Amino acid sequence: MRSRSTSTTMILAALVGLGLVACGGESSNSGTSSTASSVAQAPAMGQAPPAGQAPPANEAPPAGQLPPGHPPIDAAAPIGTVAAHASAITAGGGPGGEPTWTVPAGWKEETPTSQMRRAQYRVPAGAGDTDDGECVIYYFGAGQGGDIRSNVDRWASQFTGWTEQTKPQSTQVKVGAVTVTRVEARGTYTPSPMMMGGGGAPRPKPGYMLLGAIVPGADANWFLKCTGPEKTMSANRAAVNSMIGSIHYGK
Repeated sequence: MRSRSTSTTMILAALVGLGLVACGGESSNSGTSSTASSVAQAPAMGQAPPAGQAPPANEAPPAGQLPPGHPPIDAAAPIGTVAAHASAITAGGGPGGEPTWTVPAGWKEETPTSQMRRAQYRVPAGAGDTDDGECVIYYFGAGQGGDIRSNVDRWASQFTGWTEQTKPQSTQVKVGAVTVTRVEARGTYTPSPMMMGGGGAPRPKPGYMLLGAIVPGADANWFLKCTGPEKTMSANRAAVNSMIGSIHYGK
């Protein structure tokens, strides 16, 4: 009886020991599993953290994302605006202030039909024409309006039907302290819709002429654009030239 009791006691002790080892193994495995879980939940390098969670202190924020607490950065200026501003200044860089000019006799001053028009004049029709011409001074604001070359090309593109002898041309002349670019074009004229003041589609006008000038300003170019029937503009050529020659800055 004593031998059987001793054997039974030894077996129970062995079973208890195995149970303790098993419990210790589960505890160890459970700890490893928890650590792996927390690593899996952490954002990978360069990956945005969950909403409301800042990136670790030793990790740079993802590309395109500002660090926590960084003030917002303004959007870059439109490339077109910057280019036009630079070209306008490089094109001549006229004196400060606004230019003034002398209005030819017989021209009728009108109320500008848009804010882009700083002045607007009615040019009396010449012999043989029934329609008057128009002369407008444009200024689009600091850094606006584009450079000289692009405006010369744009004005020329508004005319079609010209020949080799009547093709659009531009010349430069010194007026006071600035170099003025003069433009002449003739043919069928189709105005820019923007210059029509928001009306309907522009109507092509055969037999028209443009006499214009681009005057450098301190912060942008100024544009003198006179258009009308060819006979009318030819009759007013001297008046246009006189007006261009009178442009100056200051008193």
